[in-house]
Amino acid sequence: MFVGGADWFLSSNLDRRTLLKGASSAAFGLLASACGASGPATSASTSATSTAPARSAPTVENRETVYVFNVGSKDVTLIDAADRVVRETRPLGASVRWLSNEQTYWDGARIWTYDFPNDQVQAIAIDPKQVAITRTIAGLGKGPGHSLVVLPDKKKAAVNVAGDNLIAFLDLAHGIVDATLQTGAFP
Repeated sequence: MFVGGADWFLSSNLDRRTLLKGASSAAFGLLASACGASGPATSASTSATSTAPARSAPTVENRETVYVFNVGSKDVTLIDAADRVVRETRPLGASVRWLSNEQTYWDGARIWTYDFPNDQVQAIAIDPKQVAITRTIAGLGKGPGHSLVVLPDKKKAAVNVAGDNLIAFLDLAHGIVDATLQTGAFP
């Protein structure tokens, strides 16, 4: 949000598509100008030397990793984000269907999501370093499930249990159902 003299930016006639077109055009322009330099930059002082230590490349373990959860094969493909190369695929034993940047799934140590093997909803916690399920809260009810959200305190979560028309509230630390809330059909 802009403050002060930028009221034009929040104009009601500016739709999302126009905003995205403008932002992508600006990004493209910056990229084109950055790539347009034909030679190395020169400085006025040729005698100055850098005293900053050289950075070493991060080890494979410390590099950013993209996790691709494969529903059909119930495994996880790990991709090196910098090189865009598959490192490996590891078995998980669960079908992770939904993780979104729109909802919280991280409790500070584990990725929380859901699965519904044999049409029974269960909450699962995945350790991203081990790429393994480290906790399961089973017996939540009849599936399918559609989402699990870690609540702001990072100690509780809510998961929908669509086949039983309810939301289950979970105590993540103790691995139990704290409460349930009946809803309308198929939440």
